[in-house]
Formats: sequence, C-alpha cells, structure tokens
Amino acid sequence: MRFEEKLKNQNTKDIWEEYCGFLDLDIESYMKIQNRLMLEQISVWSECELGKKMLKGKHPKTIEEFRRMIPLTTYGDYADILLQKKGDMLPDDPIVWLQTTWEGGKHPIKVAPYTKSMLDTYRNNVVTCLILSTSQERGSFNVRATDKILYGLAPLPYATGLFPLLLNQEIDIEFLPPVKEAVSMSFSERNKKGFKLGMEKGIDLFFGVGSVTYYISTSLSSLAKGSTKPSGSNSTRNSLFKYSPKMVMKYLTAKHRCKQEARDLKPKDLFKLKGFMCAGTDCECYKDDLEDLWGIRPMEIFAGTEPSCIGTETWTRDGMYFFPDACFYEFIPEAEMYKNLEDCAYQPKTYLMNEVIPGEKYELVITVLKGGAFVRYRVGDVYRCVGLTSAEDQTKIPRFKYVDRVPSIIDIAGFTRISEQGIQRAEPSIGTYVC
Repeated sequence: MRFEEKLKNQNTKDIWEEYCGFLDLDIESYMKIQNRLMLEQISVWSECELGKKMLKGKHPKTIEEFRRMIPLTTYGDYADILLQKKGDMLPDDPIVWLQTTWEGGKHPIKVAPYTKSMLDTYRNNVVTCLILSTSQERGSFNVRATDKILYGLAPLPYATGLFPLLLNQEIDIEFLPPVKEAVSMSFSERNKKGFKLGMEKGIDLFFGVGSVTYYISTSLSSLAKGSTKPSGSNSTRNSLFKYSPKMVMKYLTAKHRCKQEARDLKPKDLFKLKGFMCAGTDCECYKDDLEDLWGIRPMEIFAGTEPSCIGTETWTRDGMYFFPDACFYEFIPEAEMYKNLEDCAYQPKTYLMNEVIPGEKYELVITVLKGGAFVRYRVGDVYRCVGLTSAEDQTKIPRFKYVDRVPSIIDIAGFTRISEQGIQRAEPSIGTYVC
C-alpha cells in the first residue's frame, strides 16, 4: 500500500508507528536491529567477488571478527570495480548508480551502486523525513497528497535526484516545477518557474541544500518585487491577474505590511510552509536566516551518495537521529582521527552507537546495509554526539549534530571540495594537510 493510500485508510497513530517508530527504541533494541542487519550484510558481502578480494581468504563469522579483518576503507579501495560499474562483483544487483565528485581522487567523479533493497529503505526513510518535517510534536504530522513542494534539488545522477522520484512512488505530491521539466532547466530557470507556479498554486513544502535554499529564498523576494512592476505609463499590473484573487490579496496585503514595517518582502509573507527540509554540509550556517525568511525552522537531514539517506532531526530541531536500517555505524573519536592524519599507517579505533559519549566529536564510518558495496567506509564527515537521550523528544538513542568535513577536506557550499591531494598536485610545496 502506498503512503498516500495509508493516509486515507489508516489512523495517524499507526502511520506514525510504522515510519517514526524507531524513535521509540532504546539503545539495546536499536543495536539488535543494527547487529541483525550487519550479520546479513557480512554474509552476502563476504561471498561476492568484491568481498573475497578485500578479505583475501578470510571468513568472518561475527561482527567483531569482521571489524578486525577489514581495515577502514576509502573510495580508492573500490574505484577499480565501481568506476567500471562491475555489478556482477557486488553483493546484489545495482538498480541505479549515483554520482558525485571525488575530492582528491584519481578521477573527477565517484559512483555508488544502489540495490532494490537499498532503494526501498531510502524511500521509506524519505517518507519518514517528510512526516517529521511537518510535525510539531510526537505523534502528529500534516501531509496531504495535494501538497506542493518547491524543487531545490540537483537531478539524477546526484543523490538528491532520488528524493522526488522515490517520494512520488509513495504519494502524488506536486513538485514545483515538475521534475521532468526541472531536470532540463538551468538553476535560474527553475527558480523563476518554481516561483511562478508557487504564486499560482501555493507552496506547502520546501527541500534543498542549505546554500541553495538560501539563494532561492532570497531570489523569491526579488522575483516578487519584479513580478508586478509596471513596464510603462499605460501598463497595468498584468502579471497579478494571472494569479487567484486569494493570492493577489495576499500579495497586496504583504506589500502593505512590509511598507509599514520598513522591510523587504520575505517568502513567509506570501507562503505558509508546513514542512521545510534542508540537507548538505552547510545547513547550520543558514538555519537562522532561513527561519527568518520562511517563518519555520528547517529540519536538517543527512543524506549522501555513498551512505544514502541516514539521518533526520525531529520536531525539536535539536540533533539528528540515524536510521537503524540504512547503514551500520562506527565512530572514530577525534583524537584517533588526528593520530591517523599524522601517521597514515595508523589504524584508528572505532566505537559503535552504544559506545558514543555526549560532547565528543567523531568521524563517521559506515557499512551500507541491504546489499551495499561499502564496508567500514570513511564518509569524511565529523559529528558531535549531543546526547544519549532527550527528555524533549522522549528518545533513548543518541543524536548528533554535523560539525564539519574531516580536516583534510575543505568543503565549499556542499558542491566544491578541495583536498590535501588536490592542493599538493597544484602546488607541491603545500604542507602535510589542510586544517
């Protein structure tokens, strides 16, 4: 049954428990799910050609043995197989290959395979994010099939391109502009078309990368100013008549209010968002400004090319919880990370979800579940554990806030990444690593 049908036929409580029930887990129950899925992954991964190549004849039977036998990995350990898309060497058949930049790599891009089971999990977790983005308290949400969502995402083969495709498999939410049109438009064209459609139909939801959502949000104000500007003395405000009387009245009222308050028009003056999702490494930089522009605080989620969609905040917007069924998580403490930066041969220690300490920073390490290719993979992101429980959220599992990329990577707006290796190739005299 699609999520849209569940909205019609099931009560709110049952839907919440199905999609957001992981928030009710205690750490013991959370680790049972992690360990069960990890053992399944070890079994299929060890039998595939990629696994046999990396294990070199070893046969792990437990998670502890697997962690001892397999060193921490980076994309270079998979490049010769994945860049040639040798799906027959992987644990399960890839349905789609996603793409992103490979900072400091020998090639400009890296690709990641997604199996059917991975896509099913991704789709389920995306629906969870949608629910939580509209929630103001535990057990409540406000999602309708008639909702309109502003399109602020990069299309396939980038990871964010999966979001509209998978979401529309579950619910017929309308993207502004439609995804089929948006993929062939420039960034500026998408903004203008999205605003035009938003003025005609309204905007209920918004999802994009931090810096992109900020740019779109500030652009909407300038587009609103120009949309009704007369072109000559005999000109009437023709563009206003393209919109509904309700929107025209809202626009004129907003303009009058802004003039009285001596401020510029903001998106919140025209639209009332039910949900606002924000991804990317720069979310924290824009949250306050975006809240001021839209009147609702963005809910941060964590999704990436290699790990898929793995984390989300809740109605409190106070730290992300990692989905237990997307990846198996390990954490490198900050001190261990720096030891490894100083000595490349040093293998840093890792800790599991039930071993993290509040206040500590960790580099994230993942094993992708459900037939994924990556094991003990260093994603390159650093998180701080902000708590093991939350009285406000009524949760008993750890939550995290994104801190930064690892010290050897400079991230610019989530799109451009400069690595130590890249700098050294351009200028060999640059030092050991970039802080």
